[in-house]
Amino acid sequence: MQEVLDRGNAFIAQIRACNDAIPGEEISEKISRMELIVCRIFERAEAHPEVVPDLKKLMDYYLPMTVKLLNAYADMDAQPVQGENIQASKKEIEATLDTLNLAFEKLLDDLFRDSAMDVSSDISVLNTLLAQEGLTEDGLSQVKKQQTL
Repeated sequence: MQEVLDRGNAFIAQIRACNDAIPGEEISEKISRMELIVCRIFERAEAHPEVVPDLKKLMDYYLPMTVKLLNAYADMDAQPVQGENIQASKKEIEATLDTLNLAFEKLLDDLFRDSAMDVSSDISVLNTLLAQEGLTEDGLSQVKKQQTL
């Protein structure tokens, strides 16, 4: 568990370093958003270690590739001449950051799936109990009907 968190923090630090190295405001916003989402993913993993297996692709592929792309962008952005190839590659990376942010948001949301199901189940049980006791509008009608029979 600690190894996953340590690796996650290392990726977050690399994302932050790339953001510091890239001066563009628009791309910086995208990278900052990515850093926030990835931080939340690892906060969730720390609080709920059972989700760690769901992070395998993130750790082994998505984050390393993301850092590679960010480093490539920083290298290209630092070039004194911004030729066609550099500009095209930078635009492609910028578009990919939007895709990655959406994917990371979905992954974060998926990490809450079990909690959401637990909450839904708890609410269902609670509503059933309240209705059986006649403590809800539907339950009160049913209790009154039974009393009149």
